[in-house]
Amino acid sequence: MGSHKRPNKYLSLILWLLPNSSLKRWALRILGNDIAEDAIIAPQLVLGCGPFSIGSGAIIERFNIFRNMARVQMDSKTLIGSWNQFTAAPEYQQYSDRVGLLWMKELSFVTNRHYLDCSGQVLLGPYSAIAGIKSVIQSHELDVSLNQTTVGRVVFGENSLSTTACVLLKDSYLPDRSMLAAGSVMVKAKDGGEPLKPGLYGGTPARFIKELKDFAWWHRDSYHTEVTAFDDKPFALEDYQSEAD
Repeated sequence: MGSHKRPNKYLSLILWLLPNSSLKRWALRILGNDIAEDAIIAPQLVLGCGPFSIGSGAIIERFNIFRNMARVQMDSKTLIGSWNQFTAAPEYQQYSDRVGLLWMKELSFVTNRHYLDCSGQVLLGPYSAIAGIKSVIQSHELDVSLNQTTVGRVVFGENSLSTTACVLLKDSYLPDRSMLAAGSVMVKAKDGGEPLKPGLYGGTPARFIKELKDFAWWHRDSYHTEVTAFDDKPFALEDYQSEAD
């Protein structure tokens, strides 16, 4: 994962706010980050973070916030969209250099307007995605019985997908080739229970609903899905009139 030494926070703040350029990538490398030459990094707000490792073909779009992260690892052809927040509670990092981690493996992506608490670890497997908008990923929590906070992992299996407004809590796991339905809450599986199997999950808390057929999305070679032509007849407005009419 490379060095855990934190780059200078004041220089980092300035450099991450710059528009994408080869000069920006070079300067970030000088500060101790590992940035591929063909990575695309739009302006970001980076506050008190450790090193970033951004692989070939990876993209971070505009106006994300990264705060107190120990490490951010983006493997090749990964994508972070816009207006996301990635935060970590720095107190846990006093006890371990393994926490405060976001790791996105090949061709995984995060779309727009999500909140990821990476106080523990958030791990996205190859070809997985946090899709839709306004999901919350929470890797630490308060244990009210002991009056103490604990950290853990949230793991997305290979080719797994969460949709709009999902919540994934500490130590939850979305299995390989699985989908989490919109508005669902994924929690830690019961200790000693059967391993979670691939399929569609939904509800609060999320439960297995059904197996999924083979999806073309699982065999894609890009994080981008093209817009395709459609029939616009359902959008006709003949039955609707404005007040002016």
